[in-house]
Amino acid sequence: MADELPAYDAVVQRQRGLWSGLGMDSNAYFGALLNSPPLAAALADLGRFIRQSHLRGSFTDAERELVDMVLTVDFDYWTIGVLHLPDALAVGVRPEAVDALLDERPDRLRPDERQLVDYVRMVVNGTVDDPSHAALQERFGIRGALEYTGLVSFLICTWRLWQALGVEDAGRAAFIDMLSRCRTGEVALPSAHARQG
Repeated sequence: MADELPAYDAVVQRQRGLWSGLGMDSNAYFGALLNSPPLAAALADLGRFIRQSHLRGSFTDAERELVDMVLTVDFDYWTIGVLHLPDALAVGVRPEAVDALLDERPDRLRPDERQLVDYVRMVVNGTVDDPSHAALQERFGIRGALEYTGLVSFLICTWRLWQALGVEDAGRAAFIDMLSRCRTGEVALPSAHARQG
């Protein structure tokens, strides 16, 4: 429909700039979503809102990107994780935290990381309890805790949409290879502010 063309063009333009230079992109996902430009635009706008959380003082980019790492491992779907891993490391997610997730060794997470990993898993499983939510409010404030819970829920939706729309799984080995190449510098980490828009 002609009235949806601006939404279509906006999503295409945004995707073109968002992942440029990485040798990979999210076009398989957004290509499918663009069968409904209003839906694609709404999800793109929500993603932009989420990525700008640190600008509102809700939580840091590292705290945001840690969710991607948890879902990558726990959902055993690696494509989004491969795409996000350089960003995660660039904004401060510790490689050792990623190792701890891969090795199923929560004891190797710092307490601040463990709190978030446990909370993400509670949201996924529908088991958030009052003490855990109160602790998140103490950490992020009422608004930040709400937005972090919304972030996790949005990313659950994103993971399941990528899978349902048939975006091929890159596989665990590709994720581990990307982690190794980031560590050695073979893959240059982007600017910490590269994908805030």
